[in-house]
Amino acid sequence: MLSQRLRTARKAKGLTQEELAERVRTTKGTISNYENNHSTPPNDMLMQLADILEVTTDWLLGRTEDGAAYVATASAQAGQRSLDELLQEKIDDPDDYYFLDGYLEASEEEKKEIRRYWYDLKKQWKTRQVRETRPPSLFDITEELKKN
Repeated sequence: MLSQRLRTARKAKGLTQEELAERVRTTKGTISNYENNHSTPPNDMLMQLADILEVTTDWLLGRTEDGAAYVATASAQAGQRSLDELLQEKIDDPDDYYFLDGYLEASEEEKKEIRRYWYDLKKQWKTRQVRETRPPSLFDITEELKKN
């Protein structure tokens, strides 16, 4: 919950991970780790993030829904971005960079082939009932944006 809401609030404020990191005196990697649920900010950092992003710590932690305006704003902004822009954002995450390296420069035919392999792999996971324990995939995010 925290990772998703932190990313949503940051985007709603129009900040990059690097800009947010500068404001709270940490590194882009630390913000990336928070947003990708690899680590959790300590209480003092959580309060700083909430202050900078103009949300409450309760909203960031999922205890209240009072930040609905930020969710709507970020969703509207994301809906106006292209798939390549969303993918570029994902590539900015060091954990995903090596997996996605070169995708944006690939031809449309190569991209289709990569996606076909990925969908086949996801089908196999569902068939074997392998449960994902990670945040939603780029595919899930874009599908959710299409619904809204």
